[in-house]
Amino acid sequence: MRFGTAILALACATACLADSLTLRDGQVVQGTYIGGTARTIKLQVDDTVKTYDVTDVATLQFTPPAPTASAPVRLQPQAGATGAAARKDPADSRGRI
Repeated sequence: MRFGTAILALACATACLADSLTLRDGQVVQGTYIGGTARTIKLQVDDTVKTYDVTDVATLQFTPPAPTASAPVRLQPQAGATGAAARKDPADSRGRI
């Protein structure tokens, strides 16, 4: 179970890398936003979790995760339809015999 938790944490960390926190003194901290409260912001920086008071924060920017490649979708013909019947447009059917 511990291995699964480590994998989940790693996946989350890689999915949302490069969030940036700008402090009022001008310092910019790069890391992963992991939560907070009404008074604090928690950011994972490398292997440590740092907590910042919201009064010390100027901005917090979230970088969206990169899009992942998905497998192409292959459309299946309707059950029982083969050949020309599978390719026939239903709009062409006007009740003709």
